[in-house]
Amino acid sequence: MTKLNKYQLTHLSRNTQFILFDIHGNLLESCNSLFPTQDIRKQIVYEWFPFLEGIADALQMMKPGQEMLFQRVQKPSAQLPGAYDFNIARPITNPDTLLLIIADHSEAYRQYQALQQQFNELYIEKQRLETELTTFEKGSIPSR
Repeated sequence: MTKLNKYQLTHLSRNTQFILFDIHGNLLESCNSLFPTQDIRKQIVYEWFPFLEGIADALQMMKPGQEMLFQRVQKPSAQLPGAYDFNIARPITNPDTLLLIIADHSEAYRQYQALQQQFNELYIEKQRLETELTTFEKGSIPSR
C-alpha cells in the first residue's frame, strides 16, 4: 500500500461510510465510520433513512452499473444530524447487492450557507442604498 492509499483510506474513514446490502434491504456489511449499525442491524436498511424507504422500489429496479446520487440530504436520520451526500450504486460484479456511500459534507455545506447569507445581506443593503440614492436625487432627504 502506498502512502497516498493510506491517506485516502484515512480521509475516507473520517468522512464516508460504505454500506453494502442486498436488494431486499438486508445489511451485509458496513464500515461504521459515521454511525454504528450494530443496534439497527436487524432492521431493513431502507427503514434507516425515510427518503430511502420512499425510493426502495426504484433502487431494487436499478440495473447493474447504475448509480443514483442525492446531494445535500439534511438530517437523513437520528444518527446523521448534518448534511450528507448519498450515492447508491448497483455493482456490476454483484448485481444482487446495493452499495450505499454516505459522505459527510456538513461543514462544507454550513460554510456555503453562511456565504450565501452574507451575499443576500449585501444584496439587500445594496438595494436599500440605491433606493436612498434615487430618493436623494429626486430632491428629498431619506429618513433613517
